[in-house]
Amino acid sequence: MFAVIEPVPSFPTPATTLQISNVTVFPGASAAFVWQLLDVPNGAPRASGNLSLDGEAYAAWGTDDDYLYTYTAQTLGLTIVEIVPDAPPAPEPTPAPVDEPVVEGGV
Repeated sequence: MFAVIEPVPSFPTPATTLQISNVTVFPGASAAFVWQLLDVPNGAPRASGNLSLDGEAYAAWGTDDDYLYTYTAQTLGLTIVEIVPDAPPAPEPTPAPVDEPVVEGGV
């Protein structure tokens, strides 16, 4: 999952993606995570840092990981254009049908 953001000026290219990783949860108390601003198409980091959720912010998170992105964007003063979910797993390939052998009988 990642978020497309309005471009943030950085050298040599603007950051256009927000990515969150290394989420550590302290059940019932708080959570901490790493954020990165990346450029596209290179995916090179342009800025990074750590944030934590506690109190009301932690309670509001629940099980909605989109919240981590909106919370981070609000905290950093970013504007999210789109939150892109992880790609669903590729379906298992369907095996090709096997033709039944033709048995010729004598007359």
